[in-house]
Amino acid sequence: STSPTTHSIDDKEEDLYSFNVITVCHAGIVFTLDSILRQIKAGTVYVNNTNNSASTCSTPAVSLSDETSQKEMNNTRVQVTGIHRILTHEETGHLKSFARDKAVRKWCRHRYIPIMEYNQTGVTRCLSSRDDFSKRFQIFIQKPLWETPTINQRKNMRSRLVTGLKLLNVCRHPLYPHKNQIQEIPVQHRKDRPQRQQGGETEGHLALTSFLHNRGRHYLSGISSPNTSWTTGGRISPYLTWGHLSTRYVIHMLKRRQEELRLCKSSNTLNPTDGPFLKSLQAFSSRMHWRSHFIQKLESDPRMEQRDLCSSYQHLRRQPEDWNEDHYIAWKTGHTGYPFVDACMRCLLQHGWLNFRMRAMLVSFATYNLWLDWKRIAPHLARVFLDYEPGIHYPQLQMQAGTTGINAMRVYNVTKQGNDQDPDGVFVKTYVPELRNVPLEYIHEPSRMTKALQVLYKVTIGNVAAENGDNGSNGVARVHSNGQTEIMCRASQTHQTSANKKIGKDEEYQQYYYPRPIVNEKDSAKIAKEKVSQVRKLGSTKRVAEKVYIKHGSRSSRNGNMDGVKPKALSSTIKRVKLDASMESGQSTIHEMFQRVNSGAAGKESISDKNSREKKNHVLVRVEASEDSKTEENSSGRSRSSSKSSNIIDLIHNGKDRNDQSNDRSNSNVQVIAAADDTSSPAEVAKNFQLFNQGSKSKEGPWNCSACTFTNEKPLALSCIICGSLRYM
Repeated sequence: STSPTTHSIDDKEEDLYSFNVITVCHAGIVFTLDSILRQIKAGTVYVNNTNNSASTCSTPAVSLSDETSQKEMNNTRVQVTGIHRILTHEETGHLKSFARDKAVRKWCRHRYIPIMEYNQTGVTRCLSSRDDFSKRFQIFIQKPLWETPTINQRKNMRSRLVTGLKLLNVCRHPLYPHKNQIQEIPVQHRKDRPQRQQGGETEGHLALTSFLHNRGRHYLSGISSPNTSWTTGGRISPYLTWGHLSTRYVIHMLKRRQEELRLCKSSNTLNPTDGPFLKSLQAFSSRMHWRSHFIQKLESDPRMEQRDLCSSYQHLRRQPEDWNEDHYIAWKTGHTGYPFVDACMRCLLQHGWLNFRMRAMLVSFATYNLWLDWKRIAPHLARVFLDYEPGIHYPQLQMQAGTTGINAMRVYNVTKQGNDQDPDGVFVKTYVPELRNVPLEYIHEPSRMTKALQVLYKVTIGNVAAENGDNGSNGVARVHSNGQTEIMCRASQTHQTSANKKIGKDEEYQQYYYPRPIVNEKDSAKIAKEKVSQVRKLGSTKRVAEKVYIKHGSRSSRNGNMDGVKPKALSSTIKRVKLDASMESGQSTIHEMFQRVNSGAAGKESISDKNSREKKNHVLVRVEASEDSKTEENSSGRSRSSSKSSNIIDLIHNGKDRNDQSNDRSNSNVQVIAAADDTSSPAEVAKNFQLFNQGSKSKEGPWNCSACTFTNEKPLALSCIICGSLRYM
């Protein structure tokens, strides 16, 4: 809510945006709305103008006559008798904000007050199928931009704002966390970061314009390195997060710039230096689509904030001995002993921004090498990210931690990343000043230096307390709340802040300290990958992962490693089949057939089953192969499955063909396998081919599978298209 400062109609244009603020916490919004409504009904709330053609929060009780002059209208205070409607943006946020939104909607519903939520990211609320996301996103993007209000329109809007409200928590001046005016913010996060990007719509427009016309030329080649991404990257993510720029506006400006470049290219007037521009802008365009794609995941599954997408990974990193508090503190303060990791974290603490690849590396190192739970590292990263967006934060954390079930494991070799992305050590020496004197040969692995080299380059690698023989109270490198590193000066036995020292200053007797690696990079990564792989290979994991893909996976084949295609991790033993033709011919669904086989039911399907089937247009069938389970045939020839699953029938046993078409077949056990996974031996294939050539009535037309009773339309098929059972057993 906002409470405007009173202005006359003659105020200057720049004063039109001067507002005081009502601070309302998540739990208090309904209380605030109740307070507003009570005051409105009591007749103590007014608006300055009767023009209600576009009333945003209230409607006047009376309307003035046509003879009323404009001046009289502007000077008239009109009593408000009710809330006409509530306007708000759609938000995809935390579970707490989701609960707040539901409470507000309930409040409006009970009081018959319309609430209008406006889409701002292109995500779809209550999306029924992921297949529709891209289509709906394009419809959202193609809508025209809102026109910028004129001065008179802005003045008119200001004149209709409510005055006279008396509410709790009304702020007549900005609140300052460092003055302890916002107690909810932890003490260590109350100081501002002077080197962060500055906010505001004007700054956002400047950043976008400079990118589209200059900086974005080498976007595609420069976004991976923390050195070049500062200038070649878009750097508009904070402005998108805080609402200074809209997704639709950015994409519209992007397309306009692309058309300009294509026109120049077709007319041979393109500047030679702009050669990479089109490819770079196309990559940026896909990132904008990818941004909304990930926000849609949290919108479709808000519980993603608290649980793994693929439930099979729930136990990983959450055993009593898994969490290491010392490792967590070293990671979040930038003291892991791996210079490139530490430089990235300290950069975040100082600026609040880091390129995507390095953010992914930080999460990978924490969740694999340090084996930390992604849920417990999420709050720290959310606090330090200036562009923190919940809809990107939690899906990305799970993707990098390998708990989605539909993405490949992303285990970064942090030393290799340092050599590749910071080959000259510029980034490391900027944010890890303890290593400013270390030569390039050792900059990414300072622990390889001998004692003599450490003395020569004025840095001691290892535990300071151990070096000095004390308890560490006078020697351990400390970290301030703002992320700056406190380094002990051995010569003077005083503490100085290394981040404030000038590089290149003559410090003849200065000795810096830097920790040894807290884990072995290769060994820790190997152990972590083995643990994740063991879960990934389970059949139950693949079944859950299939559901995750159907709900959240991208349907585009061009997104590469960004959820682009159905992952290889989903084994081909799980096959999805559309039964359009069989539905038209009256074929029962696979689920119904499996139920009849298990229960021993014979004959035609029931009327209720048929009515239920006719409501479906498509059926997704998933049959999983089982290599270990065995089944037994009962005395009546009916089969029973060893699996108790109600969703997927792993094994089906049948001793006789239900249609008596192959009474000469053996009554041996039948193991169902997926049609896409051929596990038959050459001898079995040859045997079945001979049986097929001996002549069978079923080869002249459609034949029924002896295992699942499905009517196969291909007369020459050797196995069932649904369950994979061999035709002749």
